[in-house]
Amino acid sequence: MAVDLALRTYALLKSMSAPRFANRRLHLPCISFRITEIRQKRGPAQESHFTYGVKADGLQDLLITTSETIIQFSRARPTRQTFFLVRPWDRRLLEQLDVADDARSVGDLSELGSQSDGSDDFPGGPPVEEEHHSRALRMMIHLGQPFSAFLLAQQRVGEYKRIASDHNIIAQVKDIASVDNMDVSSIEIL
Repeated sequence: MAVDLALRTYALLKSMSAPRFANRRLHLPCISFRITEIRQKRGPAQESHFTYGVKADGLQDLLITTSETIIQFSRARPTRQTFFLVRPWDRRLLEQLDVADDARSVGDLSELGSQSDGSDDFPGGPPVEEEHHSRALRMMIHLGQPFSAFLLAQQRVGEYKRIASDHNIIAQVKDIASVDNMDVSSIEIL
């Protein structure tokens, strides 16, 4: 299961195009996570900044500070506007995965994937296939690490506006299974 998920995700990310500008818009390949709740946090009075608690499918909860007022909502009290946290994607990250740093974790994931029925064991496979599996599993480990994200608000279908944050937004997936819930696509930012 883990190996199949890794191979599918690797293939999706490998097929993504490079970021580009066209018609005054950024076309950004990314991994997006739909925000399910935004709640303003009460804290020391600040005249022009707000802190929001943010929950997104597949991500650990986080705080965002911005000078913009954001519509508060939750699953129980939804809003018509859709918000996303996105991880910009760069194809070069697939080639830069360090084998040495992830070797032990890849071994752990390999064991997880082969525990189901034993059919996914690497030793019997050809070396090229083994390297492909290994690279895909290293990519999954990389996706589990904290990353810098953008907060986007949907304007119209397929068009988004970035909401500026006072600090880097650092997000992290909840667990490796959360990678299956992410949306890999290219979006248009106004």
